[in-house]
Amino acid sequence: MAQCHDVSRCLRGVLALAALTCAALPAAAGCASLSSQLKQVGAGSHTAPTANFTVAAPVTSLVIDGGASSITVAGSGRHTILVSQQASYTKTAPTISHRISGTTLTLSYTCTAQLVCGVAYNVLVPSGIAVTVSTRAGAITLTSLSGSVTARTYAGLITAADLSSPVAALTSNAGGIDATFSAVPDSVSASTNVGPITLDVPGSAAYHVSTHTYVGSSTVTVSKSATSPHLITASSDLGSITISPS
Repeated sequence: MAQCHDVSRCLRGVLALAALTCAALPAAAGCASLSSQLKQVGAGSHTAPTANFTVAAPVTSLVIDGGASSITVAGSGRHTILVSQQASYTKTAPTISHRISGTTLTLSYTCTAQLVCGVAYNVLVPSGIAVTVSTRAGAITLTSLSGSVTARTYAGLITAADLSSPVAALTSNAGGIDATFSAVPDSVSASTNVGPITLDVPGSAAYHVSTHTYVGSSTVTVSKSATSPHLITASSDLGSITISPS
């Protein structure tokens, strides 16, 4: 599935396709409002300057509650967390917040009803931080993380590289999953409704592997053992599954 890096452009494409339908069937429901919607997406959309801030408080877990736009989280040699965020919107800028509860940092935002409204996050975290991220529409990119990882997007690609996380749970309703591990994981679960799954794990261990797909093929070339403590579960309703040694 193609990634949607530019929400405004993707929405214009969807609305333009609907406009072609209305040209052929002018009496179709909703056609009267398409012209104003197309004008609203485009010249009326705004991208705010990137805002950066540092969190120096002791944090052991990061939660990003996204909505529409990309999320990137990378591990680093830092002792603090560096957050870069950029808002896009049609009419009203989203209300962006960050809060610390105990040792958990949560990044989130809210939007008024409008065609385009989202915040793209780019976050650098210290080694060992547990990361939980979710977005309704947008790509998720995870790099060089060593804490547990949970990532979910309803529409978008999940890409993970150089993970040494002991536990990873990756879910995309509509979009692929491509993850590479640099250390043998204890547990990996990957699930899509529509989209391929590719997992590369160290070939130095055997894995207890369980795969399931309704439409698509499963190719597993890692060493397998039903008694292995290293569990890999992959499921796709529509899409191929590939599990290979890295």
